Parts: sequence; structure tokens; C-alpha cells
Amino acid sequence: MVTNRVFSRMVIAVVLGCVSVAAPAEAQLNTQHIKGTVGLKSGSQAPPGVYFIAPLFYVYKADEVKDRDGVPLPGGGDLTTQLYGGGVSVVTNKKLFGGAYGFQVVFPVGANNRIQGTEIEANPGAGLSDSMITPFTLGWHVTRADATVGYTIFVPTGRYTDGANNNTGLGMWGHELAVGTTVYLSESRQWHAATLATFDIQSKKEDSETKVGNVMNLEGGLGADFLKGGLVAGLDYYTSFKLTDDRIEGFPEILIRGKNKVFAVGPEVQLALARKNTLYGFLKVNYQWEVYARTTTQGGAMTILATFLMKPLKLSNP
Repeated sequence: MVTNRVFSRMVIAVVLGCVSVAAPAEAQLNTQHIKGTVGLKSGSQAPPGVYFIAPLFYVYKADEVKDRDGVPLPGGGDLTTQLYGGGVSVVTNKKLFGGAYGFQVVFPVGANNRIQGTEIEANPGAGLSDSMITPFTLGWHVTRADATVGYTIFVPTGRYTDGANNNTGLGMWGHELAVGTTVYLSESRQWHAATLATFDIQSKKEDSETKVGNVMNLEGGLGADFLKGGLVAGLDYYTSFKLTDDRIEGFPEILIRGKNKVFAVGPEVQLALARKNTLYGFLKVNYQWEVYARTTTQGGAMTILATFLMKPLKLSNP
């Protein structure tokens, strides 16, 4: 049986990342991290259990490319990136440094995107893209806060050939460190604020000297639980910025001068999928508008994420 306190804690976003938001070369290069998928309670880890992620649907649409001063570049940057994925997330009862140990694997079932890189406006159509393996996450829970840390490897499983115009992957390995917290603003834990910080470093692209600069992302939001934790709603955000310069083989520096930055904000709703006091999973939907962009595309992103428990849980009142 599960108390309402544990039930409300389970309505979280699973940390995901499979493929980058693609962009023309003038907008600099991107990592494989998907910005904006974690949202509310981004610093929380779910209670022990096995969670199936299916489906993950992500759409990013941009119509401008901004230079380092925020001025739109001529010709626009119209593109739409779509990603369909699935996977599994496991949180165990095992403890390490006092935190619950978990792991996660996410595979892209299909993607249709314009791949960033040295090919401007490349449009490869649909195909498998890169995958994500999180060999460990650790989560802590106290009365008024949660905390989590983790490490993720991005695996170049998508099709990639240096110089080709039909790539569906990014041709590089990625490594990501994550640390985050969710703070509960009242004793009832109804109101909460969260931030997850991730740091991404990449290898060189296959058969090339091109290398994406290191990136820092901050993602989270401010929200509240309703209906005894069955509904979570609020305002979430993401921001991302380069820490080091890109290196693009064969392209003059003027095309990518200035480290890219972006900030987005928008609504999020998470709904528990329950019937007759039995919890089966969760459905999350969010949309974020990019209200600030420098040396990158500017647009909006939508995420639809369904997560199901391998073993449905019975609910009870405290």
C-alpha cells in the first residue's frame, strides 16, 4: 500500500536525453541532451520500482537563428525536429552513500530532424538516432527536500558519416554529469521548486576534428500538487549555454563566433494514471517558449511523456 505522501512524490519527470535539437552550422553545434524534458520536480528520484517509458514524443520548432547580439540572421532558420523514443528506468532498494541506486536506458525508436554539423540545412528524414544509457543515479529524500546525482553516456547509434547530408546521429560520444534538488516550500509538501544542473562533454565527431564545446544546462520549475498528488501543475524552464568554444573542421571561425545561450519558459501538467485506487503510471505534457537566444536557433519545444509501472501500486489514505 502507498501513502498519499509517497504517491505525490512519484509524480515526477524521468530524466531523458537521446538526440540533440538540430540546427544549421551558423547556430553552433549542439550536444545530445534534449533541453526541457525534466521540468517540475527535476531534482527528485522516484521511489523504488521499474518504470517503462513509452512513449516519449518530443517536437522542437524554430523559425529564427540569432547571432551573438540577438539579431536574426538572414534567411531564417525554419526547422522542425521530432523524436519518438522509449526505454526503462529502474530505482532499487540498494543504498550508496545513503542514496537509493537507480539506472536507466532510453532508445530512440525514430527521429526526423535536420542534423547540425558542417552541412547547412541537411534534412535526412526519419531514422534511428543516438541512445542514452544512465548507469547510475542516486536519490535522497528528507522532510522538506529531495536531491539526486547521476551520470549518463550518450552512445552514437545513429547513422553518421562525416560530410554526408543524410546523417541521423551526431557521430560522437557524450558524457553528462547531473546534480539537482527539489525543495518543498510548505510542510504539506504541496508547493515545490526544483533545479537540475547537467554538464555535457563530447568526443570529436567520427573521422573529423569537429568537436562540440562543453555545455551547462539548468532545468526545473515551480509548481504544486493537487488532488492528493494526482495532478501536478506549474511553470517550468530551461537554460543552456556553452562553456567552451566549438571546433568545426573546415569552417571559418566567423560562422560560430560567440558561445550560444538560450532561455525558455512555459507550462507543465503531470497526471497520475489511476483507477479504483490503483496507480498504473503517469502522463506529462509541457511546452516551453524560447524567450532569449544568442548564437543559436529560437523557437519552442513540446514534450509528451508517458511512464508506466511494471507492477501497478495500490493507493491508500494516510
